Amino acid sequence: MLLGPIKALYSMKFYLQGLGKSAWRASFFVFYIFILTAVITALFSIFVMRPRIAGAVDTLVDYMPEMTINNGIMEVNDNETLKISPENMGGYNIVFDTGRTEPVYPTQMANDRTIILVGPDKLYFSFNGRYQETPLPQDLNANLDRAALNAAKEPITNMAAGAILAFMLLAQIFRVPFMLILAFIIMLILGKAMRAQTQSGDNYKLACYVQAPAFLIYIISYFTPVPGFLAGFAYLAVFIIYGQLVFNAKRAQPLPVEAENAETDENNEQEESEDEQAEHKDDDSENN
Repeated sequence: MLLGPIKALYSMKFYLQGLGKSAWRASFFVFYIFILTAVITALFSIFVMRPRIAGAVDTLVDYMPEMTINNGIMEVNDNETLKISPENMGGYNIVFDTGRTEPVYPTQMANDRTIILVGPDKLYFSFNGRYQETPLPQDLNANLDRAALNAAKEPITNMAAGAILAFMLLAQIFRVPFMLILAFIIMLILGKAMRAQTQSGDNYKLACYVQAPAFLIYIISYFTPVPGFLAGFAYLAVFIIYGQLVFNAKRAQPLPVEAENAETDENNEQEESEDEQAEHKDDDSENN
């Protein structure tokens, strides 16, 4: 079982042996894949994502000005408009406009590629068609000078990294059953189309075991900028290719010895019956 995900990448014998085992064992294999995915996701978040987040937070905080908040009213840069555009933000802007009296429009923020706008008493967020405004608590009082901003880097990094890790793990909980259902439907269709001699539950078992190559694609997607729809096509292709290989391998299996003996006995009985019929014909001709 420990090397099962590796064997599932290249060995049709692994799949054929899996068909002979219980559905509970196949279900446990899916759970094992989920645990591996969660562990690798956590490692990826700690050793890859967190350094990137820390770098982004450092840059962002270094660009941010000192802020003063009195009773929920913020003052930045003597209430003069300040726009910051860090190089690693891909052309998006953060605008401090605490002297603003006009309303904020989502379309204007989108057109100006402004993802965060800081007003006198509200924070505005706009990205990928999502818009949100959050008022500052009226009893909030704070003085965020350079020392306080630098001290906030570590907590902000930890909070952002933890939130991203939690989101990725939560996505796994929904991804695994969806992928299992998708693989089962494909195996069911392939089995009917190829007229595979499968028993009840075989399609479910195959759907469980092909999660291993799908797991490999998911891990690769961590390190390559693959669009979501291309990853979806990759999953479909993997399920179809492995399904065909397994059904063809099952079809190429030699007949069991008992089946061969039964077929031989049937042929012998048929030959004996033909001989008896021939003898009866000879006897009838002699009598005539």
